Amino acid sequence: MANFDVKAAFSKFDSDNNGLISYEELEEVFTGIGGFATPEDLRKIIASVDEDNDGCINFNEFLALSMKLQSNETETSLKKLFSEMDCDNDKFLTRDELRTGMEKFLGGEPTEEQLEAALKTLDVNQDGKVSYSEFANNFLCRLHTILDK
Repeated sequence: MANFDVKAAFSKFDSDNNGLISYEELEEVFTGIGGFATPEDLRKIIASVDEDNDGCINFNEFLALSMKLQSNETETSLKKLFSEMDCDNDKFLTRDELRTGMEKFLGGEPTEEQLEAALKTLDVNQDGKVSYSEFANNFLCRLHTILDK
């Protein structure tokens, strides 16, 4: 993830600025980009790094999570996930392919608002499709790799 500013990312998640990312704050971020995660997924993300078992993610835990998300293992998982979603193997995700991929995460068809939010977030160059680079550089896509473990 090029030029990833951990402090800035943490601040975006920690909306009440109390130094902790709560379940609700994590949910708010996911909802804002199209609702990619179920409540169980969100709990799993927190549990994967919650060393002090307080049910929240502090900055050090977030830093550890960020490092984990930049690992080779995460890259492999991202490539696999992208490949599974890229049905026509053209190295891009179309609106329909993204919809199908989101269905897996949401356990049902995404709403038009969720799909639009996801496209707006992922399609950085606004060409109507999502490249692997756009997908892999998205922090929240990387978080989904934790859910496969």
